[in-house]
Amino acid sequence: MPGGIPGGGMPLPPPPRKNTGRTCLTVFLSIVGALALLAGGGLTAHTVSNANQDIPNRSGYGPDMWRNERVDQLFPKTLGPKTNSQSGADDPKIAEWHRLGISEETGCADALTGALAAEAKKRGCKAVLRATYADPTGNLVATVALIVLPEVEDPEDGMGPFFDAEKDKDTASHGVKPLRVPKTVAARWTDADRNGSDGVQATDMNLPYAIAASAGSADGRKAGHLPGEWGGTKFDAKSDRMPWREAAGTLANDLNLHLGDLLLEKTS
Repeated sequence: MPGGIPGGGMPLPPPPRKNTGRTCLTVFLSIVGALALLAGGGLTAHTVSNANQDIPNRSGYGPDMWRNERVDQLFPKTLGPKTNSQSGADDPKIAEWHRLGISEETGCADALTGALAAEAKKRGCKAVLRATYADPTGNLVATVALIVLPEVEDPEDGMGPFFDAEKDKDTASHGVKPLRVPKTVAARWTDADRNGSDGVQATDMNLPYAIAASAGSADGRKAGHLPGEWGGTKFDAKSDRMPWREAAGTLANDLNLHLGDLLLEKTS
């Protein structure tokens, strides 16, 4: 019956009234909490991402690479020309040079002589690292030097112009002091055995280095006047030195390419 008591029992309590304001507040706080959790998770992920990110800093790392890298990384076991953009100058398959030894001395005066020593000193030489290499036949030996210089903004302020001028000279102006390596083909490699020298300024401007090399014969053959009809002009001695000078230039260029690859590897 309407308004009656079912089963003769106590009357049922009226249904509770819905509190619209409290419901809205609960929903609002739930949404805010969820957003806070999402934001916190995103911040944590961003922090971890930044911590694991390797940010390139070529300009900061390059000038100090000569003392931060192991010397056998700066002077790899083999050097040669890069065959493509993916190959490395230290790939043994294309090796034109095999390392025989590395100098423990780093003084500029200990490593350089002649006009090169004077030019490096004028430019504020900080240190010189050297290594001796031989060609695959063992007939040709060369010592290459990594000359550490102050940073310059313009490539023309580097030592490139100096090396270009040296190529035009009729008389030899050797600059890298040979590093002897006992029990190798360079065991008797001396100043007097240098037949040709050349060098380059490092092409990457984040590497404030000059690279120079001096080359000669393992058997001690000296460059000089060519025999017979080939020795009839005043330029004959210069011509006789040319193969060694070209070899020295090749070694310097190969090391230049390797250092550029090494910098890219460490900063990318």
